[in-house]
Amino acid sequence: SRLEHHRRTLRERYDAELEKNVRERLGKEKREWERQSQEERVLSRPEGANRAVEEAVTEAVEKERERARLEMMRVREGIKKVLERERKLMREQVKQATVQVREWVAKQREVQQQQQLL
Repeated sequence: SRLEHHRRTLRERYDAELEKNVRERLGKEKREWERQSQEERVLSRPEGANRAVEEAVTEAVEKERERARLEMMRVREGIKKVLERERKLMREQVKQATVQVREWVAKQREVQQQQQLL
């Protein structure tokens, strides 16, 4: 359906944006790391530096995932509201159509009864 397609498109855009952001952050960390000379890394960073960088990247990814989760919740709520509005409109249209059909049937019966009397 149209809403499913819209939801799928939003999800794909969001996943692409998330991947892009993570790749950019990883690229920045890598460039920063490479900028320092081997000697500076040995002298300025403790043995657990790689672990610290990995933890920082993991934390950034987790923050992005949380942001994505919250955004998807907002999108889902928006879709629910749209669906509820559409259902309400459809119910009203069905009610109106039912009234019109009943009126038409009643008129047809009346016409048939008048024709039988003639």
